[in-house]
Amino acid sequence: MRRAALFLFILIGFVFRCLASEWRGRVVSAEGKPVAAAVVFHRASGLKAVTDEDGRFSLALPQAERVTLRIVHPDYMEEEVEFRAKALAHPIVITLVPYIRQREEVVVTAMRHPEPAADIPAASTVVLAENIQKTMAPNIAEALDNLPGVTDLGSGGFSLVPSIRGLARRRVLLMVDNARLSSDRRTGPSASFISPEDVGRIEVLRSPSSVFYGSDAIGGVVHILTREPGGGFGFRGRINTRFGTVNQEKGAGLSFAGGPQSLGYYFSFQGVDAEDYRSPEAEVLQSRYSQASILGKIRHQTGKREISGSFLLARGRDIGKPNRDGAAKPTWYPHDNQNLLQLHWIEKKIWGEGNLSFHVFANPNCLETRTDTVASYKSKESYSKTRSTDYGVQLSFARRMASHFQLTAGLDWYGRAGAEAVNTEKALDPQGEVIKTFEEWPYTEAERRYFGLFVSCDYNGIRGLDLVAGLRLDFLRSRANPGGGTELKRYNDRAMTGFTAASVKLTDKLILFANFSRAFRAPDLNELFYSGITGRGFIIANPGLTPESSLSLDGGLKFIERRVFIGLYGFSYEIKDMIERYRVVEKTYTYGNIEKGRIQGLELEWEYFPWPGFSLFGNLAMLDGKSLKTDAPLNDIPPQRLHFGGRGWIGRLSLEVEGTWQQKKASPGPAEIGIPSARSVDFQASYFFRSALQFY
Repeated sequence: MRRAALFLFILIGFVFRCLASEWRGRVVSAEGKPVAAAVVFHRASGLKAVTDEDGRFSLALPQAERVTLRIVHPDYMEEEVEFRAKALAHPIVITLVPYIRQREEVVVTAMRHPEPAADIPAASTVVLAENIQKTMAPNIAEALDNLPGVTDLGSGGFSLVPSIRGLARRRVLLMVDNARLSSDRRTGPSASFISPEDVGRIEVLRSPSSVFYGSDAIGGVVHILTREPGGGFGFRGRINTRFGTVNQEKGAGLSFAGGPQSLGYYFSFQGVDAEDYRSPEAEVLQSRYSQASILGKIRHQTGKREISGSFLLARGRDIGKPNRDGAAKPTWYPHDNQNLLQLHWIEKKIWGEGNLSFHVFANPNCLETRTDTVASYKSKESYSKTRSTDYGVQLSFARRMASHFQLTAGLDWYGRAGAEAVNTEKALDPQGEVIKTFEEWPYTEAERRYFGLFVSCDYNGIRGLDLVAGLRLDFLRSRANPGGGTELKRYNDRAMTGFTAASVKLTDKLILFANFSRAFRAPDLNELFYSGITGRGFIIANPGLTPESSLSLDGGLKFIERRVFIGLYGFSYEIKDMIERYRVVEKTYTYGNIEKGRIQGLELEWEYFPWPGFSLFGNLAMLDGKSLKTDAPLNDIPPQRLHFGGRGWIGRLSLEVEGTWQQKKASPGPAEIGIPSARSVDFQASYFFRSALQFY
């Protein structure tokens, strides 16, 4: 009898083995590092496996069309993934997200090469695609709204631009996949033409960065990295839709990615349309927008080489510009066209372990602005159009010279070519007939060329200490034909920038850092050469402007533990020769190096996971900016702001509550008005029906 029972047991085991499928895979972190001691659990059968030191596991599971696995690790968020049986053809890869991302996060913006976020001697934040989707931000600026020290400049809609630590108006550099963004808007470049659905991550560096990027990075860098091409898996598609009641926003998109092991592609089509924002109290005039974009990326990657190309075509229509005079002087952008083309080439293992990186981009673009003058009837139409091609070439080499020393050097050549501006003003009678037309060409054949050389070094040979330093020399060239004439006016200058920084590991969990730097911002083509009509009157160019320059001291403490992150930062910027617009006579303005200011502040951010499935987070920012000439408040300095919230997960359901309190701005800058205090509470919920369907 016993022999029969033993035989039956062996037979059942043999049959199960024959009918079972062996699932092999690997569990890695978001940065691709193996996760050991993770439990891979198959709920249907109760079988489980534990990953080894390389993150690998193997499970013999009953044959099924679909298999759902749950992965648990004390340092990572629990993950549940579903696979089809055909996935057995290759080892599966499961990615876990740590509770505290700063422990493993790698950023590329701060040093122009990948560097662990914990080691960077600067204040930085990474916003992932999942966070952008969860907040349902309609544009990039609003996706950054709750970061410490980051605010929006503008009155709403797609005209918003990000401001970092009170610095905006071309003092914050915006980049898309390493390509610089430029604009003829007075508030500075906007990244609103990039759909949030196409963003893989956004790296925000809240420290001056002119050594690595040249002009326009006095306040920091916002680097938008679009979604990566697929590779090593089959075809994957994604459909997204959205609808908003406050402005009748309607959006839809389609994207797909895939490719064999060494070749990947990503294509996306996105569109959005919205009317003016409405609330029970009021309607925000000229806050409407309409936009469509097509993004395509393809990448070939091997152990020695990485080549990628991309295009981003965006068309904005009737993008409103909200302002206080929206009824009497409605202003909007009838057309905003962007055509960004890029090529990246990275050669690896050059001269030992060195990497040679080459990047070239071009962006032919066009912006149209329309302003009407309305009283009892529409008496005037003002129309302006600017066209140009932004371009850039970057070449850099990074090599670890020894186990503790890394050298990075390179050159940048970037600028704007073929720029021209035309203004048309029409006077109308009460019947709407044109009675007078005036046309002017503020400038033609305008060009801006910047050439920069930089070198930086990173030494970490002393235990717990990381030292970084760098220098950069920029040559600035601009020219234009003011008034559409035949005489070219030229502008030449140069700027030297540098920085030195250090980070010290006081303990395994506590890091102290400090940096001292010099940065600059060169005057743009409009400030140098644009004389003509504007929405507010008449502007006079000033070709005698000199670059702004800043000296900054930045420091902070980072406490990084398995389930706790706390960052405390302090900074002081002194900026001289600030370029500001000022009034000469009634409705006539010009530019000048008229201001010298100091901005100081403190920032605090935190995140805490008291137990799995629940977190507390928030940040606090306190800034003060004053003129060193008049002691008056500077423009664009945000009031104190506190943001806090909690997030919880119950199975597939996620709930989040967050609140924001902003202090009253009682002492506005000379070009501002006071704003009252503000409070808001947001509630968010999402449900993951399956990996293929998510609800926000």
